[in-house]
Amino acid sequence: MIKVMPVNRIATRQDLNELIRNFDYKAFERRHAEHPTRPVERITLVCMGHEPGLAAHLQQEVSPYVLDVEVVDILRDKQELQFKRDSEARIVIQDNYLVIEQFYPMNLLSKLSLQQENVEDWRELVESVMIDWNYDGAVLQPALVDIPDNNNLVEGRYLIPEDAGTIRIKITDLLSESLEKEVQYG
Repeated sequence: MIKVMPVNRIATRQDLNELIRNFDYKAFERRHAEHPTRPVERITLVCMGHEPGLAAHLQQEVSPYVLDVEVVDILRDKQELQFKRDSEARIVIQDNYLVIEQFYPMNLLSKLSLQQENVEDWRELVESVMIDWNYDGAVLQPALVDIPDNNNLVEGRYLIPEDAGTIRIKITDLLSESLEKEVQYG
């Protein structure tokens, strides 16, 4: 469980009262009966500064249950923060083809860099490509769906039909995060 504490001031013990009141103590009781030595809940408190002993106070208030409490102070622990970033893509029209030249799923790339994995082709990171050749501005109605089989990759290059207008592309990466872009044609 993650609890974001008030962000414009130092978190105090009083800020924990709502959290303490709303705990599911029946679930705590059940978990404690199943595994008496394990914590009944893992809680991360995210704050911008906090009173000393905030985690200990929370633990004391829910006694006899044991909690695994981590306090993340974003003013002090900046190196551990990871913000989600939007994906980016370079999409062009070449010789009557819609070509996805590059795709950068930023969240997936940051996870892979932590694991020190190299990606040779952007298509390795893509789960699917959907294209609506005549996007009406409201609802994506894909006329082309490129979902590769197990060991294959998406094409990345698609012949544009003659009657195409506003083209809407939806690229979904392996984390199921999507990027949607429009390209004008004709």
